Amino acid sequence: MPSNQLALSPILRELQVLSHWRDQIAGRLHDLAALTTDLGLLPGGTVLRLETLAYGIGQDSLRVAFVGEFSRGKTELINALFFANVGGRLLPSSSGQTTMCPVEIRGAPQGNPGMQLLPIASRTLDVTIEKLKKAGSAWTRIPLGLENTSGRNAALAHLTETICVPVEEARRFGLCPPLNRTPKDRERTVCPSCGLGKVLIPRWRHALIYLPHPMLDAGLTVLDTPGLNAIGAEPELTFGMLADADAIIFVLGADTGVTQSDLAIWEQYLMRNPSQKQLVILNKVDTLWDELRGWSEVEAEIARQIDATAARLGVRREQVIPVSGQKGLVARIRQDGDLLTRSGLSVLEEAIATILVPAQEASIRERCRAVVERTVMDQKAILRDQMQGIMAQMDSMRRLKEKTGEKVPKLVAQHQQILRSFEADRRAFEQKKTAFRAAVEEGLLAPLAPGTFDLIISNAKGEMLSAWTTAGIVERFKSFFADAIARFDAALEGAQQVATLVAEEYQPLQARYHLPQLGAIPYAIMPRRAELLTMAENYERFGMKLEIAVNTQGAVVRKAFLTVASRIRDFVLETRHEAESWVDEIMAVMNRQMEIFQAKSEEELAALESISQAMGNIDTRILQLQRALEDRQADMRQVDARWTLLLPLLRQDHPASELKAHNP
Repeated sequence: MPSNQLALSPILRELQVLSHWRDQIAGRLHDLAALTTDLGLLPGGTVLRLETLAYGIGQDSLRVAFVGEFSRGKTELINALFFANVGGRLLPSSSGQTTMCPVEIRGAPQGNPGMQLLPIASRTLDVTIEKLKKAGSAWTRIPLGLENTSGRNAALAHLTETICVPVEEARRFGLCPPLNRTPKDRERTVCPSCGLGKVLIPRWRHALIYLPHPMLDAGLTVLDTPGLNAIGAEPELTFGMLADADAIIFVLGADTGVTQSDLAIWEQYLMRNPSQKQLVILNKVDTLWDELRGWSEVEAEIARQIDATAARLGVRREQVIPVSGQKGLVARIRQDGDLLTRSGLSVLEEAIATILVPAQEASIRERCRAVVERTVMDQKAILRDQMQGIMAQMDSMRRLKEKTGEKVPKLVAQHQQILRSFEADRRAFEQKKTAFRAAVEEGLLAPLAPGTFDLIISNAKGEMLSAWTTAGIVERFKSFFADAIARFDAALEGAQQVATLVAEEYQPLQARYHLPQLGAIPYAIMPRRAELLTMAENYERFGMKLEIAVNTQGAVVRKAFLTVASRIRDFVLETRHEAESWVDEIMAVMNRQMEIFQAKSEEELAALESISQAMGNIDTRILQLQRALEDRQADMRQVDARWTLLLPLLRQDHPASELKAHNP
């Protein structure tokens, strides 16, 4: 579409609103983190969480994956939706040009276009694609000049490249059946066009394309995937990229309906992720156009296809959208409004803008709200305690003023004794920290140690390689997750022991010196154990569907398990880090409460000693307390002000109308 039409795109409009909203959220989170640092009421880990959250939201993108069988027109649909402004096809999608590897399209850093291709030989490495993205030497870089059409098309044609390799090499890549699973008449060759003993495979494993484009710059990332065979042969695509996508656009052919292979993709890889928003596209709807029938008859036929598709996939009817990507692209280029309407492309654009983009906003809001609410509420609770303590001191000073000076020396002696006793108890408490840390290490952190999980993964990997049946693979998936969950349960029991030990040491000091109660600091492990159980259930279901992969090559099963194992190991390391943060936070809170008590007691003692020298100092002390109270009240107003700024952005209703009013 021309640039002026692109500017009117509802997708671009909503992405820009979302981007502006993310920037506002990130800025106000930075402000809240700065105020939290200035007030010094909460541990440093809280500030780090706020800053990390702010950075993550600022860098967030809407990751949309286009999934479907070969020849369903996924690439042509991407061209029509996002890149018609180039005046032709950006990505190769003509007859005979099939995308052979997953293609990830992102915004161009500093506006410089480019393309990176990961050779197919990298499949032999036990390294994930996500980690290889950080290793520049692993990729082949291709210049991508957008102004020169022929040069651009030649560069992008690499996405369709294949190579002929010996059958043994293809098996090593996990792209060809092993000999014991190859029919007798095809043991020497699988693809006659390559010659005896050779087979045709994709040249590239993954592609990254960086383009200067308003939608991509506003936070859109597009993932174009090959068909069922490629999805099954690349476990990281199924267990990683598709699972991590924020939204799925499942592309079917209107001329074929839901085929058995379409249904296999849907049931095995797409339908079980409740956190994703999904649209189902009946593409190539122009194949149903018939000049010998009236348009009302054609529409009735399309409606029947929609009903049948929704029933077959078990989705709502409004999730199924009939489209002709090819006609939509032609209509965009020729600026043919009638053809564009018939293509259904505008309806799809509106669905992406009103369903997928708001769903991403809701996901960000959910991530943000819990952290912000806890930070604000914790600081307000501490400020309220401090204000109550100051007011209690003021009342005490006023009552003291009414008493005779003869009682002051006695009060001084009492405060001195309290401080001596407290100092002795605090030294004893510090000496017990070594035992406390040992309990933390043994009971809480040791079960989640990286070395332990490396051993579990290594053992499970060995067992996985020896399994050649679906049942065996599923059993090893279950066994792996059972071991992982058992370590989580051990850590959870250790967390309970740590909490009990903390209470046993802190509660006597709390009762003796009237220290504030420890806040209900949630365990870092319990909710993450629930996440692990959910992941286990999902991956076991995936594992049950790996029969295709098992029948293809043991290397594929190994890749699938290594991808899952890598994600679970990272998950465990994150949990261990959060458990360490939890322990540090407990210790920081206890230390802070004791520091506050000691500082307050020393302040009161100094005031009493001053009073004992000159009763006239009481009025001065009351004035000091009054100013301290006013300072705490000012701090409370600042916290409330930050919360007031963030609250409208975290409301459940969509902020687009409000933001558009300020950003026409």
